[in-house]
Amino acid sequence: MNFQEQEYSWTEIEGVEGLYFLEGFENSSNIYYFREDGMLVDTGNDYTAFFEFSKVAEISKISSVFLTHSHNDHTLGLFDLLRGYQEFDGITVFVHASMKDALEKRLKVFGKDVRVLGFRGGEELEIDGERYRVLDTPGHTFDHLSLYSHDSGILFSGDAVITSPVYDVNLGGSLKNFVLTLRHLRNLDVRCILPGHGYYACGGVTNLILEKSYFNAIREMSPDGNLKDCAKAALKLGLVEEAEYALKAYLELEDAGDREAVFGIASIRADKGDVDSVEKVLWDYIRNGDETALYIAGMASMRAGKFERAADLFKKLSDIAAKPEYRVLYGSALYESGRVAEALEIEEFRRVYERVKQNR
Repeated sequence: MNFQEQEYSWTEIEGVEGLYFLEGFENSSNIYYFREDGMLVDTGNDYTAFFEFSKVAEISKISSVFLTHSHNDHTLGLFDLLRGYQEFDGITVFVHASMKDALEKRLKVFGKDVRVLGFRGGEELEIDGERYRVLDTPGHTFDHLSLYSHDSGILFSGDAVITSPVYDVNLGGSLKNFVLTLRHLRNLDVRCILPGHGYYACGGVTNLILEKSYFNAIREMSPDGNLKDCAKAALKLGLVEEAEYALKAYLELEDAGDREAVFGIASIRADKGDVDSVEKVLWDYIRNGDETALYIAGMASMRAGKFERAADLFKKLSDIAAKPEYRVLYGSALYESGRVAEALEIEEFRRVYERVKQNR
């Protein structure tokens, strides 16, 4: 088989006119090229990558390079281009601001006209007539950037979207940021994922890819435990949204009747003030007079300003468990709902009320 017969060749992205793709292999990333404006996204790490580039354009037509992050498998092709092609000159390189100065120093040795611009996320580029936003997507590395077009739904994800999470702690990567980046990306309208490795994907499968990547990243928080353990690990990192996600998945996939998981979801939603959702989650327990369920639902109603409902729940709670603190809560709900006389009839609440009044 000769080189031209191999699948390893530049091809046009299906459904995106003028955008070309070279799939990386071994220790080399994918490379993308916008033919109209002459921009490369990543440059791989393979000196043969541009042998067939003439099928797409001349090397001299390359005007700019966007590097998703500083790993060698995405960047060393830039030096091959500078070293091996005299006509590769007068270009602009877009990188994360943190690597701008170091890259400028390395490029000086080539004696060519290369401008380096640093991004931090939020900037916009017009490429081939379409607006792309630069996204700060740390996690795989600290300096990871992605490109996203809201109009077409195209996402150049680099290594931010990987179904088996990979994060390089030596370059500031972390699982927490990896998860947060995927949380952000899965909330975008992504219709085409152009990744750093592997084949691109367009259509409905993109949501499945993002969901699987997010799920597996959360699963990595406790790889030897169950999803409930992952939720606990997420809470320790302050990732409340991921904790709720893990608990829901745990109930769906592992143990639908786990009381601790149900109450965990309810408590998270109570903290959000989503009182209707709290009662929906806990309804069977509330109906059966469960002490903890009544307490969580009552507190959620208080936070949401639904004092009449809170009074009903705390009344049931204080009837089930005759604890002074529950009577105080019942009185507080009555008081806040405007039923002051009823509230003051509750001895435990009246004592607290009078003490607070004296200290004012």
